[in-house]
Parts: sequence; structure tokens; C-alpha cells
Amino acid sequence: MDDEQSEDPELAEVAPAVVSLHFLRRALRRRWRVWAGCALAGVVLGAAVALALPTRSAASVTLLLAHPDGADPTMAMNTDVSLLRTRTVAERVVDELGIDLTPEQMQASILASVETTTVLQLEVEGPDADEARRRTEAVATTFLDFRNETMEVQTTARTDRYRIRVEALRSEATTLTAQYDVLSGSGPRGRAEAAEVLTRRAQVDAQISELEQEIERTRIVAGAVAGASHVLDPTAVLAGRSLVRSLALDTTAGLVAGGSVGAGWVLLGALLSQRVRRREEIAMALGTRVCCSVGRVPTRVWRGAAVPARRRTSLERAVASVSGLVAPGPAGEGRAPVRWAVGAVENGPETTVLAAALAVDRARAGNRVLVVDLTERGRVGHAVAGLWSGDGTRPVVLRPDGVPSRSVGPLPGAELSASTVTEAESASDLVLVVVDIDPAVGLDHVAARAERLVVVVSAGGSTAERLRTTAELARAAGLEPAEAVLVGADAADDSLGLAPVDDEDTRSSRSLLLPGRWGR
Repeated sequence: MDDEQSEDPELAEVAPAVVSLHFLRRALRRRWRVWAGCALAGVVLGAAVALALPTRSAASVTLLLAHPDGADPTMAMNTDVSLLRTRTVAERVVDELGIDLTPEQMQASILASVETTTVLQLEVEGPDADEARRRTEAVATTFLDFRNETMEVQTTARTDRYRIRVEALRSEATTLTAQYDVLSGSGPRGRAEAAEVLTRRAQVDAQISELEQEIERTRIVAGAVAGASHVLDPTAVLAGRSLVRSLALDTTAGLVAGGSVGAGWVLLGALLSQRVRRREEIAMALGTRVCCSVGRVPTRVWRGAAVPARRRTSLERAVASVSGLVAPGPAGEGRAPVRWAVGAVENGPETTVLAAALAVDRARAGNRVLVVDLTERGRVGHAVAGLWSGDGTRPVVLRPDGVPSRSVGPLPGAELSASTVTEAESASDLVLVVVDIDPAVGLDHVAARAERLVVVVSAGGSTAERLRTTAELARAAGLEPAEAVLVGADAADDSLGLAPVDDEDTRSSRSLLLPGRWGR
């Protein structure tokens, strides 16, 4: 069976850009404010943490811990570390020093490091160097005392059991001695049994002697272990982090963490986004060429207010490219006005300024310009007032009454209350209709006032589906989507914004394949 065909072959051609290092680098370059802002937030947060948290000092002491012969050194050292971390040691240190800490807080400030099977290093934190030293000495002393007490309890318990056994054996030896005295005087047969009793008593005496030796050996070993365990290296104050070092480390960590989060957010958005940015993708979606691609343009203008040089240059380039398209021909008797529409695709502010600048440019060139504002915001008149200066006939801005974005036909406007829209149009050389293209509204109301359409698209502002819908709406309304203007274009975009053309129509459509003035 043949493979299923794509339901929308035109959209299938508009493939997203290939994910490569170049693609990711461009995404980071486009949205550098996002990850730079996250990095800056991380730096501020790191500095705040460094300033809010006080710097603490610490002191260390090294202990030599002896263990009984025959004991497993590793298990014995683990037992010592467990004794150090007991609540009893923490409570005794807190009571001895009289500090305002809970046993849990005291335990958290103690760090034990096992160097060897007999060497244990302790580090104790404190608010300052002197207090850290005092706490460290108290912890070392208290731990050694508690360890000796624990060993003494174990030794006492063992020797007590030995003594109980010794007393039982001595009682048995006394009984055997009495039996021997009775049997030794009862004749030859009794003397034979007396010999067996004497042998058993000798064995009991040997056990008693062995247990007494074990008792003495146990006490000697316990004393030797307690005496051999001591402070090996005196308490020393560790160099704490200075405020400058804390600031440097924390701000660096915040910079790395914040920058990583911001960059990850930008890259994830670029990978998941379905919005088109390249000239080629936009031209294929609209079915027409991108006659002009410039950088970011202003989103609003005020009279006398300065516009950033880079955005002003982009606006001037876009106006210079589109102005040649909409320029009326030589004036003549009974000549009808040239009717153009400038449509915004999810970028109303940029389109408003661009249309106002286009109207002002044509008015300065000597044309009588009528601007019909059908946008939702209705800011075209303000933009024209902000851009107009000098002599000449200022463009007339008409905003129909009611709901401008749905008005169809020549409705009276607020600025032309004494005349009709038809009369105003007949007295103009150029009628410029500015509209927000909305699939829910359509473009039938625009077709009543304009014949051709210039679509203004922002790079990364719309999906291929939305652009294709825009082109279909224009054709359904009888408008010809003549050109497309791309604002906010990527400087690294090397694609050519040309619409696909069939081979048989190549010669007749050659004019559509000519690149725009600022298309590259």
C-alpha cells in the first residue's frame, strides 16, 4: 500500500530549522536578555545569601583512640564514632559550656573524620574563633570521659560475672574438700574415691585461678586502653571564610546556576516552539515573497521623543522598501486612489508604527494620504502625530465609528464628521488601511476599502499555520497578498524569502522572484 499522504502538503514543506549548534547559538543570541537576567538574578541571590548568613569559625582536634587487643579495629572505630554522636555527649557539652543550643544543634556542629583505625579528627563550629576553640576542647574532653565511662561499665559488668562464677567454684571446692576428708578415712575403697574427689577439686581450683587472672587482666586492659586514649594534636583554629571570599564563591555559584537555568529555559523554548523565524519559512507559509526583512522596529512613538538609532534605521529601511510598492502613479484627471492594506499578524504595535511611518513618508513625497485605522488598539493617529514634522499635507487618519475591526463599507468617521468616507477617499491619492488580521473576523471588511495587502510578520511571532490562514483569508476576501515585511529578523538568517513558483509560471512570475531592496 502507498504511504498516506500528508493532509496539508503546504505546511509539511514548512519544516522547522535543523537543530544544530548554530541553531542553539542563535537562540541564545536572540534571547540573551532572558538568560542574562536569570544569571543576574542568581548573582544577586548569591550575594544576598552571603551577606545574610554569618561567617562561622571552626576548630579541630585530633584524638588517639586505643582499642583492646583482639578487637576488630574498624568495628571499634565505628563504635567510637557512634559514641561521639550520641545525645548524651551533646547534652553534657551544652551543660558544661552553658550555651544556648539544643543537643541536636550541637550534634550538627560536630564533624568527625576517621583518619586511621586509631586516629579520629574532630571539627566543631562556633560563632567566632575563641568559642570554636572552647567548644572543640569541651567536646574532646567530654567524649573521652564518656568513652572511658562506657568501657568502665563494660569492664565492671564482665568482672562481676567472673566473681559470681569464682564464688560458685569456691563453694564447690569447699564441698569437695569436705567429701575428701570423709572418704580418706573410710578404708581402702574410700581412699580410691577420695582420690577422684581430690582430682576434681584440683580442677576447680585451676578454674578459680584462671578466672581471677582474667579479672585482673580485664581491669588492666581497660585501664591501659583508657590511659592510652588521649589528645594527639592540640586544638587548632581553622581559617574561616572571609566575607569577601564568601561573596565571591556564592555569587559565582549563583551566576552559574542562574545562567544555566536561563539558558536551559531559552533552549527548551526554542526546541519546542512551532513559530517560524526564517525568511524562507515565512514566504512558503504565505505563498508570497518577503520583500523586506529588518531588525526590530519601535512599538510606539511620541512627538519629540528619541527613538533608538538601530530601531529607527530598521523602520526607515522597511518604509523605503514598501513605499515603492504603494506609491501612486502620476496625478491625472479622474484618477482613482491607490488602495493598499497593511495587515498585522499578532504584532499590532510594530505594524501600527510601520504603517504610520509609511503614511508620513508618502505625505512628505507630495501624496494626499488617507489612513483608515481598523485596528483594535486604534493608535495609528497617535503614531502619525508623533512622526509628523515639517510642512506639507499631513496624512488624514480615519477611524470608523462602532467596531472598526468589523466595519464594512464607507461608514462615517469621528475625524470626518462633515463628509463621508467615500468623499475622503476620492480626494486622496493613497488610501492606506491598517488592520489586525484575525481569523475569527476575516478580511471582508478590508476588501471594501483596499485591493492589495502587505502582511507584516514578526520573526518568531507566528506559526506557519497562522500565516497560511492569513494568506487564505486574504484570497477569500479578494485581496492579493502582494508582499510580506519581516521585522525582528535574525541577523544570521541566510535564507531567501521567495515564494515557491511552478515551472510553467516561472517566466510570467519572474517579477515576484526579484529580491526586495532590504531582503538580504
